[in-house]
Amino acid sequence: MNAFARALPALLLLALLPQPAGAAPVEAPPADCTALPQTALQLGDVVDIALCRNPRSAQAWARLRAAQASHSAAYAPYLPALNFSSVYSDPLVGSDSSSDSGSGTRTRLNNSATLSYLLLDSGGRRAALDRAAAWLDLAQASRIDVLQAVYLDAVTAYYAWLAAEGAFAASRESERAAQSSLDAAVLREAVGSGTRADRLQAQTAHARSQLLRAQAEGRARAARGELRAAMGLPANAALDLAAVEAAQPAADYEQQLEPLIAASLQSRADLLAAEASLRAAEANLRAVKSSGLPTLSSTVTQRWNRSAGELRESSALGLTLSVPLFRGFEDHNRVRAAEAERDLAQAELQRLRLAASTEVYLAHSELITQTQAARSAAILLDAAQESESLARARYEAGIGIILDLINAQNAAADARQQLVLARSNWAAARTRLARTIGALDIHAAP
Repeated sequence: MNAFARALPALLLLALLPQPAGAAPVEAPPADCTALPQTALQLGDVVDIALCRNPRSAQAWARLRAAQASHSAAYAPYLPALNFSSVYSDPLVGSDSSSDSGSGTRTRLNNSATLSYLLLDSGGRRAALDRAAAWLDLAQASRIDVLQAVYLDAVTAYYAWLAAEGAFAASRESERAAQSSLDAAVLREAVGSGTRADRLQAQTAHARSQLLRAQAEGRARAARGELRAAMGLPANAALDLAAVEAAQPAADYEQQLEPLIAASLQSRADLLAAEASLRAAEANLRAVKSSGLPTLSSTVTQRWNRSAGELRESSALGLTLSVPLFRGFEDHNRVRAAEAERDLAQAELQRLRLAASTEVYLAHSELITQTQAARSAAILLDAAQESESLARARYEAGIGIILDLINAQNAAADARQQLVLARSNWAAARTRLARTIGALDIHAAP
């Protein structure tokens, strides 16, 4: 048995030894979800469609698949390498090459197979695998961060549309009230109990309500278009949305600030990505340092030479020790660059941690403000509606003036819009706070 056949089982056994653990496995990409539901879309449907169809989601999945492939490729140095080469040569006429065995045949065919295995590399392949594993963790965390951003954009756009639709509905209600006041003013003028000035004021208020209704309708159309964009749909796509009332503010969301900041430092996807980036930079530094250290490899070579019709076979088993001595200061400068990249990753992680605490503080403050605003808006609407009813009753009874009724109607219309906007802003603020602490669940509908 030749050396190649004797060494093959040993090298294959090395390949079967347990390999270093890499990054945690990642989930599979979602199944096809391009088909839209046939029913009116709720908020959960909007989020699901956005996570599926938004181009940023597809980009995040593509980057993750690339990182998975790179991580799998990082295991290659732990396995034997098998190479085959074949060289056919035919010396040119007139060359000094003599014919083989005097037969006049000068062509040669040299075949060889080499099986090699890296025995010692001073930690280079381990560092490369750690770097690939960190890149995979980075891609996974970045994917989650992107999906949470898509989630937040979809929720924000949905509540903006809901607020615009609510404002549009409130403007139509105000227009109907203004029309009713105009009809009453016309009737009073006809029977002699009202004045022409009252009718003109009522007409002015009615025209103003029509203008505000047209503007609110335009804002609602624009909000619908922005929602389509957030969902990854064309601008002209048919969109059947279920108009629901925004949630009532709840006191249990007014949590203390310190636990929220602590939670954000533990669970935010961008911080996890920055930590993975730092691990990748540290592993890269180890890999660069190891490139200037000795390596030891084993090789088994089997050759078949055919010349002048004669086949000759030979085999060799050997060890190769490679010791880098001088490469123009390349190793030194590469180490300096890798150290700088590690320091940069450390500084970026620190910057993101400081930014995270600031974002949580601002989002928490905004949620408290929007909670108070929503409660105040509800009280304001109750008072404005009662005032409007009283002013209408006084005017219809002939003891009030049209100006008081118009002012009361405008106040009620504004209060209705403020309540819709305040509740939508509160719901969006709650989602933004969840985003800043990394608590958005991209696998569950809101």
